[in-house]
Amino acid sequence: MTSTPIELRQSDWQSTLFDDCALPGCATPVAVPGDVCQSCLVAFGDMLNVRTDGPAHDPERVRAELAARDASTRDQYRAQAATVAAAQQVSTRKRNQICWLCDERRTCTATDGRWECADCQALPV
Repeated sequence: MTSTPIELRQSDWQSTLFDDCALPGCATPVAVPGDVCQSCLVAFGDMLNVRTDGPAHDPERVRAELAARDASTRDQYRAQAATVAAAQQVSTRKRNQICWLCDERRTCTATDGRWECADCQALPV
């Protein structure tokens, strides 16, 4: 008898039953919007302070605040990644690379997918 792999899919109606944990990056379902899941409570221990004395918020308001926070964080990460990528494209020279010609560790330039030091670039062809 052959076994058929079962595809686990989350339907649209299932996503409305639970909200994600309030901590960024954790997708563990929780019953109340803004709650922290048990695994995050255990993992962060005393570093995580759960406020129980705060005012009761509307679940939709909590969802909107968490979505805005997560969107802002994603935008900041995108901007940081774009800055790093732009800096890497400008500089084709990199320290501490092994030149493919002399096998010495130097500041080299990327040439045709290989690192080449300034001394070897100056050699006649």
